[in-house]
Parts: sequence; structure tokens; C-alpha cells
Amino acid sequence: MIFNDIRDFLNKLEGDGLLKRVKVEVDPELEIAEIMDRLVKDGGPAVLFENVKGSRFPVIANLYGTRERVTLGLGIEEAELKELAEFIAMLQRPKPPEGLWDAVKKIPFFKKMLTIGPKTVGKGACQEVVLTGEDANLDILPILKCWPGDAAPLITWPLVVTQAPEGGAFNVGVYRMQKLDGKRAIMRWLAQRGGAHHQRLWEEKGEPMPIAIAIGCEPATTIAAVTPLPDDLGEYLFAGVLRKKSVELVECKTVPLKVPATAEIVLEGELRHGEQEMEGPFGDHTGYYNSAEPFPVFHLKAITHRRDSMYLATITGRPPKEDAVIGTILNDLYLPTLRLNFPEIVDFCLPMEAVSYRIAVVSIKKEYPGHAKRIMMGLWGILKQFLYVKYIIVVDEDIDVQNWDDVIWALATRVDPKRDSMFVEDTPIDYLDFSSPKEGLGSKLGIDATNKIPPEVTREWGEKLEMDEETRELVTRKWRSYGFE
Repeated sequence: MIFNDIRDFLNKLEGDGLLKRVKVEVDPELEIAEIMDRLVKDGGPAVLFENVKGSRFPVIANLYGTRERVTLGLGIEEAELKELAEFIAMLQRPKPPEGLWDAVKKIPFFKKMLTIGPKTVGKGACQEVVLTGEDANLDILPILKCWPGDAAPLITWPLVVTQAPEGGAFNVGVYRMQKLDGKRAIMRWLAQRGGAHHQRLWEEKGEPMPIAIAIGCEPATTIAAVTPLPDDLGEYLFAGVLRKKSVELVECKTVPLKVPATAEIVLEGELRHGEQEMEGPFGDHTGYYNSAEPFPVFHLKAITHRRDSMYLATITGRPPKEDAVIGTILNDLYLPTLRLNFPEIVDFCLPMEAVSYRIAVVSIKKEYPGHAKRIMMGLWGILKQFLYVKYIIVVDEDIDVQNWDDVIWALATRVDPKRDSMFVEDTPIDYLDFSSPKEGLGSKLGIDATNKIPPEVTREWGEKLEMDEETRELVTRKWRSYGFE
């Protein structure tokens, strides 16, 4: 199903009983966040808060709090997800010769992928109301304060649009924004992100950097913005691929950028080089407050919005949270990329409970002694997605990596702590990980939880208990005759 805007999606959710309207007044300072935190932990519904203290804008919350709603929003079938994953893996390959590349483009699925680029339209609903000058003020928005120790209210679902000075593809990323006052907000983007890269290019040119922020876009565009994509695949194009229809863009009013035409709210402004403010502390996805750090400042020039617009918000914190739920879906897209480098990989899992990236469980078709250690070193050394993974657990193909009961059983029965543990010291670590001895530098642990073969082991290895196939089939056929459903 294609959703033209977030309203289409809300209507679908309400029709399916997956949206709750709250009419009593709620406070954007802590109260809404506490409600969201309880709902996402309980697998509760999406919420539309219609009466928000101090603002005329309703707040949409917990929109992507379950896998069901994420997949519904994407509108993509299991088979299509597999095709999409193969496409992303193909883009990770070295550039093929031109003749081969042309041949690949003619394959129906890939050809379709490469022709659903964004298109510019003359006008968009996001500009039904245009506020500039003194009328453009962040105070009109119900920006949430999420945790008691947060430094200030925080814009949590901004789709930040940037572009290099010479033009080219747009970058669309989600970077949290701390409100400073009615005209300014701090832009927290890390050095390796696309927005920060564009900032360096604008600084070299010596001109202020134009920025646009879209809030409340349809699901595919929102999810595309949080998806780690190959350089050859922009977020607007990827969103079009997900929704099977081009994303319509409209020119901003005060900056030379384009934003989704059906967004609920758009902030336009610029970043001035050399100006920074201390950002934070804020509650983070780790489940702790992060420390305050300097980041650049966004200066507001205009706010455009729909006449009866709504404000989309989320919270960060210890999983489960919406970002972590979305991550469990996106993981499925990267299995073919792993297999591109390591064909013996059967499946992998980045458990949400491990803040979505600090522990990886990988199953393989083990072929030789030491195979598991090769996989560990390869994943850490080759794939940037595993740069901040602290623990890699390698299991055999009979273990379901998505099932912790299976994984823990393998750890308990197939691992000798000394023989099967591999430590690597002084490696890159997430700088938010305060458990490391140095900021940004720490150790990693690989655990070989596979069945051992000589010369890994010299004693007799245990035989796994399994019923024979004939008996299983017999019981399956007779199951209802036993009186069981």
C-alpha cells in the first residue's frame, strides 16, 4: 500500500485499530515521553495527542513502536524485501565494467529501482502556511522534553536535508536538535555523517550552509532517512523504491533545497561556521545520559506547514524504543551484503537489547578449524556496520540467531571460555560507551560457540539429541488424533 503522506498512514492505522486518540490535555515536558515509554515497552498503539499544553499542534507519538506498524508503513512484502536486500548488496560491489553495468540495469527489478527517483513539483501541502521573520519561531511547536536530566526540549524526528555547495544528491539524515530559543537549535551530527560532510564543504567555501528540516513525512521517507545506505543510493531514491512511487519534492522558500511536498512541518535556515554551543546532556539510546559536547547551531529563517499540521515526535532511551524497533527490520536488508564477503554466513542478528549494535550473533556453515575466528576478524575488519560491535558470537547453522534460548544453549554447551574467546585490544569503540577504558578506544570479544572439530578439540565431542525424521512425520500426521489442536 502506498501512503501519500503521514495522514494516509494514520487513517490506515486507525481503521485497523492501531491508533489511539487522546483528547485530555498532555504536557510536552516529560508527560508525553513517559506515556510513549510505557506504550513502546508494552507493544501499545500509535497515539495522536489532540490537546497539547501550550501548542495548537497535535503530537503524533509511538508511530513505529512495533514491527507490525513499521512493515505496514513500508508496505513491502517479504519477497520484495529480499529483492531490495540483494540490490543493496549489488551496490556494495566494486563498480563493474560499463557493459556489465548496462546489462544489470536491464534486469527488470534493478531497472525499476533505478527509475523511481524523486521528482520536483510546483507546490506542496507543506507550504500551505509560510512563516518568516518574527513570525517564524520554534516556540509554536510542541517540542518535547523527554527525560528529567535533559538539558532542554529536543526535536527528535527531524529529517535534516543538506546538499554540497556544487549541488548533487541530497543527504537526508535524522540528527537530534536541541532547542536553544525561538530562533536557534543545536544540530548534533557526528563527523562521519553525511550532514557533517556537507558542512565541511560549505565551510571550505566560506558560505553559510543552507539546511531544511522536514517533520512528519510519510513512512518510507522517514525510514529511508535512518537507513545506512551505500553512497550510490540516496535517501529520496531509496524512499521511492520502498513506496514504489517517486517522492515528490518542493523547493524551499528561503534556502536552495528541496523537501518532501507532503511533510507536515518544514524548518528552513542556515548553519554559520565557527559558531558552536554545548549540546546535552540528553537521555540516549544506551539507556544513560550522554555528556555535553559542542555542536554547530542552526538559525531559523522560515517555518512552513500544512494548515492543520501535526508534530511527529519520538523518544530515545534504553530499548525497546522506536529507533531500535525499526533497526530490527533494517537488519534484514544487510544479510546479502554480509554474504557478499562471507558466503558461508547463514544468518545474523544485532539484538535490540544490546542497544542494537554492540552485540552480534552470526550463524555459519562451518567448514574448517578456526573458521569462526576468521568470521570475527573479517566482520570487524571489513564492514563498517560492525565497527562498534563489541561482541561477536559465532554459532553453527542449527542455531537460530534470533532466539536467545538457542544462543545461550550454544554458549553453555559448545564453548570453553579460554579456548573459544578471542580478545582484540585498542580498537574503535562507540565514544558514547563509557565502559571503555579510553574514549573511542577499547577492546572487543569474539566467542566461538560452534561445534569443535579436530584439531580444535582432541576429546570426543557430544552428539546432539534429535528425533528421527520418520517419527517426526508420524507424529505430525497423527497430531489431531491425539486430541491436540
